[in-house]
Amino acid sequence: MQEPGFNTADVARFDAAREGRRLDTYVEDTEGSPLSARDGWIHGAVNIKLPKEGIRYASEADAPTFKVEGVYYRSLTAVIQNAYQQPCVKDWDIIPFKLYWIPPGDSSDSRSDSVASRSPSPFPLAALASQSSSSASTSAASSASSSSSSGSSSGRASSPPGIRVRSETYNSDAMLADDAEMRLRPREAGDPDDLEYGIAPLSIFTDSAHLANFGTASLWPGYGYCGSQSKYTRGMPTAFAAHHLLYIPSLPTVIQDIYIEIYGVPATAEILTFLKRELMQEIWLLLLDDAFMFIYVHGLVLLCGDEIRRRLFVRFNIHAADYPEKILQACLKYFAKCPCPRCKINKDKIIEMGTRNDLYRRNHVRIDNDDLHYRINLTRRWMFEEGVSLKSVYMKRVLDPLSLTPTRNTFSIRLREHGFNFYSLYVPDLMHEIELGVWKSIFSHLLRILYAAGGDAIQELNRRFRQIPTFGRIRRFSDNIADQRKLAARDYENSLRTSMAPVEALLEPEDDKIVLDLIYDLNYWHCTGKLRVITNPQIGTLETRAIMVGQDVRIFGKVTCAKYVTIDLPKEAAARGRRKAALSQKTGKVAAGKQVEARRRRPFNMNTYKFHALRDYPANIRLHATTDIWSTQTGELEHRHVKRFYARTNKHKHEYQIAQHTRRAEKMRIIKVRAEGEAEELPQAGPAAGEGGTARGQAAASGDNTDGMAFASPWDRYHIAKSQRDSHDMTAWVCEHEGDPAFKDFIPRLRAHLLSRLDPHVDDPNHTVPALYIAGNRIYHHRVFRVNYTTYDVRRAQDSVNPRTHPHIMLLSPPSDESDSESCAGGSTAADEHPYLYARVIDVLHVNVYPLGSPSSPPQRVDVLWVRWLALDPSAPGGPATKRYPRVEFVRDGASGDPAFGFVDPADVLRGAHLMPVFAQKRTKDLLGPSPAARVGQEYSDLRADDEDTDFRYYYVNIFADRDIFLRYHGGGIGHVSLGRHHRGYTADDSAAHDDTAVLQEEPADEAEHTGTVDVADGAGPAEVSNEADLLAMLPDLGAGIGALRFPTEDEAPGSEDGDDERDENDPDPDNDLSDEDDDPYSDEDDALDGDLAEDGLADGFAGDEFDGEGFAPL
Repeated sequence: MQEPGFNTADVARFDAAREGRRLDTYVEDTEGSPLSARDGWIHGAVNIKLPKEGIRYASEADAPTFKVEGVYYRSLTAVIQNAYQQPCVKDWDIIPFKLYWIPPGDSSDSRSDSVASRSPSPFPLAALASQSSSSASTSAASSASSSSSSGSSSGRASSPPGIRVRSETYNSDAMLADDAEMRLRPREAGDPDDLEYGIAPLSIFTDSAHLANFGTASLWPGYGYCGSQSKYTRGMPTAFAAHHLLYIPSLPTVIQDIYIEIYGVPATAEILTFLKRELMQEIWLLLLDDAFMFIYVHGLVLLCGDEIRRRLFVRFNIHAADYPEKILQACLKYFAKCPCPRCKINKDKIIEMGTRNDLYRRNHVRIDNDDLHYRINLTRRWMFEEGVSLKSVYMKRVLDPLSLTPTRNTFSIRLREHGFNFYSLYVPDLMHEIELGVWKSIFSHLLRILYAAGGDAIQELNRRFRQIPTFGRIRRFSDNIADQRKLAARDYENSLRTSMAPVEALLEPEDDKIVLDLIYDLNYWHCTGKLRVITNPQIGTLETRAIMVGQDVRIFGKVTCAKYVTIDLPKEAAARGRRKAALSQKTGKVAAGKQVEARRRRPFNMNTYKFHALRDYPANIRLHATTDIWSTQTGELEHRHVKRFYARTNKHKHEYQIAQHTRRAEKMRIIKVRAEGEAEELPQAGPAAGEGGTARGQAAASGDNTDGMAFASPWDRYHIAKSQRDSHDMTAWVCEHEGDPAFKDFIPRLRAHLLSRLDPHVDDPNHTVPALYIAGNRIYHHRVFRVNYTTYDVRRAQDSVNPRTHPHIMLLSPPSDESDSESCAGGSTAADEHPYLYARVIDVLHVNVYPLGSPSSPPQRVDVLWVRWLALDPSAPGGPATKRYPRVEFVRDGASGDPAFGFVDPADVLRGAHLMPVFAQKRTKDLLGPSPAARVGQEYSDLRADDEDTDFRYYYVNIFADRDIFLRYHGGGIGHVSLGRHHRGYTADDSAAHDDTAVLQEEPADEAEHTGTVDVADGAGPAEVSNEADLLAMLPDLGAGIGALRFPTEDEAPGSEDGDDERDENDPDPDNDLSDEDDDPYSDEDDALDGDLAEDGLADGFAGDEFDGEGFAPL
């Protein structure tokens, strides 16, 4: 409405409701149009069968049915057609390929496809490989396409030299395999020779979301993402790359009324759980209809958005969900005997993660085979035809060895005959399973240990976390982190990155070392696992670190945890009290006069699926590429849109209204793209985009920056504002601070620094140094300095350096001479090996200097950073060998050697640095006298009187602050300069990968020496059966006849190994809530302590706490 050409008369009679209805009915029949009449929301219904124990039917088909209304979904065929007819398809990669990287300086190949360190590409990884746009194209030397016309690799040249890189779905092994399988098949009859064949990979994300801050309104959407589109686009909610496939309804509460009407008694909890699993699979059957199955087998001929006609074969890539929903979709029992949806490992063997035996067990993967179908079909026949109870021991003997349920998976029903194994869909989820799983469990138990240790350890921990400076995505921590209130996944991730400094020295030295080793290895694993571009050597490192984390966890459990009697945290005890009060109110059973229950003992437990999944990530990265592609964070981000649409509904039957708004918004975006495309062809009137009449727009256009905001090009090395308003006469300014040690020799040092930059021969003793003239003798101050850099995944990014909030920087250390290099091989110091220098920026300055030898010429601006230097502490080297962060200290003022203060060319700054105080070493006055100029910023703002004019004795360099910084120390960053020997101290520990021999030193001798096969009791899984007769042979009790099964037998004892409900049902796991109450993808998962998962469509059988399933397994 603020455009110059807008006319208010055009909207004088605008009616939003009328225009919305017009938009709903607007369709196009033009070939290639994404506004097809076939693409729209369908209001469907499903029927589920109602079993009853003791009631027999002639067949399952004769059992009564219950109709569930309110299923809103879209045709998968129409969704694929709509997606691939969008104009943005021109930027997609339909043909998969392999990606290779030739590191800079590789003598075996000097071609241009190796990436220069400071030559950023406008497209991610564009400098690595040229990509083919059709099956007839051939890829460049650094890229190998799997889409040769023959589909065979026998005639191909050998793989190009270099390191295999995985970054996108379209260079993953899964898509390459699907493409190769497709090309081995004969072409469809009647297809012309020039019709291109391609794969359309579809990734599914399902997760329930709370829609209201107050109330119970929720939505359980299923999103689809096209793997041919770059993940950098898919990951942005503003790109609207998600295709809403369906909205899953919960089992209606009226089900009990219908059940009572039919059978005269209410359904048991087991029956309700069974019905919820059946409902989920019946809904997916609506999507995998006959029309979809036809295009799955024969492909879909489309005129795509890039004006190329193709036959596309849809293939399911992944199904991302958190653990409870993953188990629900996979038709398994929640955290039962075999809790993993990918392998058959027994729960009591999970703690051995990282050992040889563990590798053997997890290689027994789940397969959709005849054995699975025999078990499910037999138990379903018992349930419907013989009236067998779901709790029967006979049902458990058939299903529990694999933690199965008597529910058939939709993907198995539809796709098994085409060679698809539906278990391969269920990939790990780093956000829920690591940040909100493994690390949260370890951190919570560490808090329990600190409570048990007594003293002021908890208060000291809180105080230390409050002093951790922010950096990048690391935010300020809450005042009481030990309370864990309102902590989201991002907060746990940040606490993992920074916890070494706050936790250090809070326990006894032996325990302190164990905890710090665990934190370091888990940080190393976490950073490697979250790389957006990963190479084969880095995947090997990830495997090695998983083994080391497993070893650290077992040592932590056996040594440190065994010393302390740990009980519930105050928050856990309060949450349990609230749950029991709610349960008493719900059931009407209130125990009068009962004393408040004391806090329960809480032993350390890592027999969890989430811990087991640590070693599954390397295999899944090889198959599906990097973890950010299949993290549930992508789906969580899309929840923002449905929550905004919910605000536009009347809050009554909101599912249909949200579906309407979703489709309208999609149509509007398509129309907008067309209008903008037409507008580009017309002459523009008025100011150009970004150069409006506002002061901000004019500042952006002129490049003037008065408020510290960066309007510079990302291709610039750095950016400092052009303003000259804040200035001083240099001589008078230095005199004002006479006595401040920071200003000692300020002017001579500044002039020497300027001369060294302006005259390259200033150090030559035979060279006459010209006079240096500073215009007006004035020095200019700025608040912010921003440095642009190329990330490890070949993208441009920016760090903001502010002397008051983010003052620390890192620079490349100067190269040593040849003699020094030779001495380093024998016994070099840590400082010689360290790749970087560190400094704290005191002020951002610039001066106007006349050209040397030409004082009459116009002055030129020279930017300068005034810094206080930090030196590496050689007594505490960091890196994988010591499992500690590098430690630095301020250069002592007045000491011989390097000065404490100096000046830096901003172009030499590599990045900002995240330095954390070493709290265990306290503060000191010995490094520098009173200096107001040197001690500015938040670190010195709230000091006690005793701490004035003091500094922290040491700082830790956070080498895990983000993934780019992580690879700058450990090497392997594609967008980085190789630092040669400087990286040796950080990678030597990984070059000789830790095999299981070293790890198994802590394992029992019989397992360490075991070389034979592992039987069922050892956790590898039960033997497969070839027919139903084999299953019946497992049940000798049936000699009395099948009729004995009609009535439930005595249940197994609670907590038994084969049971499905051995956890405390009153202790739900906050991580298992399928909802989030925030627009942020890292929403507060802890609110689920007071919630009920039944509201999100899960039975009580799914709401347990897997960390409380059983105590820490004896080793």
